[in-house]
Amino acid sequence: MYGWRGRIGALVPAANSVVEPEFQRMAPEGVTTLAGRIMLKDVTPASLRAMRDDTARAAREVADARVGVIAFACTSGSFVGGPDYDRSLTALIEEATGVPATTTTSAVLNALRLLNIGRLAMATPYTDEMTALEADFLEAHGFDVVAWKGGGITRAAEMQECAPEVSAARAREVDRPEAEAVFISCTGLRTIETIERLEADLGKPVVTSNQATFADCLRILGIDEVQPGYGSLFDATFAAMTAKEAQAATA
Repeated sequence: MYGWRGRIGALVPAANSVVEPEFQRMAPEGVTTLAGRIMLKDVTPASLRAMRDDTARAAREVADARVGVIAFACTSGSFVGGPDYDRSLTALIEEATGVPATTTTSAVLNALRLLNIGRLAMATPYTDEMTALEADFLEAHGFDVVAWKGGGITRAAEMQECAPEVSAARAREVDRPEAEAVFISCTGLRTIETIERLEADLGKPVVTSNQATFADCLRILGIDEVQPGYGSLFDATFAAMTAKEAQAATA
């Protein structure tokens, strides 16, 4: 049976062609990803908020595949409504399906906290308007965004066409000595091929939307294994899981 160890339900923008292959590349044996799609053509605040109206429908459909977790796998779509918007999406999905849920933005917050990051630089494919909204979201949660740079793309389909070198180059460009980590935002950007090399070259953690979302899904599923080569975040995630298990055993 496919997904005998764990099944991830990913709710992705309709044009997204990156989440599923990146999740599958990172997946350990026995873990599979099944996607539901929500229409999104333009990455604008109004279009992203409209995704919420179709989220329960997409969640119920993917839940029929007996997934163990559902992730709203769209970064901008889960921060566009302000500081608590990601939590409201999680609640909406869990109420509609009874399945544990997360969002990409929630996963990124978890990742930064696990890595003990206070100051970060951020690279995105978005317009300056959207990138500034994301910086505001992160700062509302206590993080200092010391530098950011967007790519000016508004069409969701165009984001999928960027080579991994595009996001890597922007990460290098935006990095600052005072940044404790670099965050590459957007589940539509290919990033996982370059994480390990970037961490070695920059000397600091690199967090990406798909990497963080997948790590959070593994945490929820209770799976502490990933294919090698996708960044220090997984070491931190699995160490926290082990510590939690040890604490529970002695309670």
